[in-house]
Amino acid sequence: MAHSIQQILRLSEQELTSLMKEARESSWHTFGKVLKAHYPGEKFPSISVTGNYCAQNCLYCNKHYLKGMKAITQPKNLVDFASKLVSKGGTGMLISGVYDEKSQVPLDDFLDSIAEIKKETSLQINVHAGLVEKEQAEKLYEIGVDVVSFDLITDTDVISEILMNGKKGSDYIRSYKFLVDAGLKVVPHICLGLYYGSEKGNFEALKTALEFDPETIVFLGLIPTKGTGLENASIVKPEILAKAMIYVRMNNPAIEQSLGCMRVRIPQYEEIAIQSGINRIAIPKTKTLQYAKNNFDLEIKRINSCCAL
Repeated sequence: MAHSIQQILRLSEQELTSLMKEARESSWHTFGKVLKAHYPGEKFPSISVTGNYCAQNCLYCNKHYLKGMKAITQPKNLVDFASKLVSKGGTGMLISGVYDEKSQVPLDDFLDSIAEIKKETSLQINVHAGLVEKEQAEKLYEIGVDVVSFDLITDTDVISEILMNGKKGSDYIRSYKFLVDAGLKVVPHICLGLYYGSEKGNFEALKTALEFDPETIVFLGLIPTKGTGLENASIVKPEILAKAMIYVRMNNPAIEQSLGCMRVRIPQYEEIAIQSGINRIAIPKTKTLQYAKNNFDLEIKRINSCCAL
């Protein structure tokens, strides 16, 4: 039974517990009692094609998260890296980078290299391209990109105060549509709590995502990171994750739901996600896997890739 945003946000504790049970049973009915544990890393590294410079200074990041990515700024070097990755038993890579003044990751110079990698290897390619134009979306499809991870943000206040890039929600929806219309598999990423730890904008973004009928939705969570403008923000309440998952499950039970890499690593997030019927978790805690097996008899399937694939 579908539930509106207002109904979900008004749930009492007892109602929330009841709907979490309903949501996980719906998930099990559709996908089986399986939890996919995804492990990106050596076999599925994250690549920045732009190094560590970023034209944006978003309050939640301020370039901090570029430090964990491998910088490959020359197209030929990307092909060489892919070849070595295959020889080491790699499964794929996330190709990303920093935003330019248009809130795009400048990938144009790398498209031929990505096409060569897809033609010559079995590596899976997940691209994080930022905002795109129609021609760029069509090119990503033509070269065989497996999936596009897209940060879907539709609230104007969140964009203007947190991202500060001069864009609007309509710009993000426009890019999302270009990617979908091109035939790409697009996985929306929803960062819960991005607006100073509150749920502002999250459910509206989910509503937009549902309109495009994605195969998978990835939930992220604000990390109040030292040295950023949000270092003193609150973390989003775990119950918001439960409500977001319920909202998606009750409105489209055929969507796989994932808890992505970018989140505060506290057990409550992972446990409440399991209670709400999560299908995938990126780099779960060992205790979480034990919790899933001991309390819900879930089969654990370990996968060496990012959770969008």
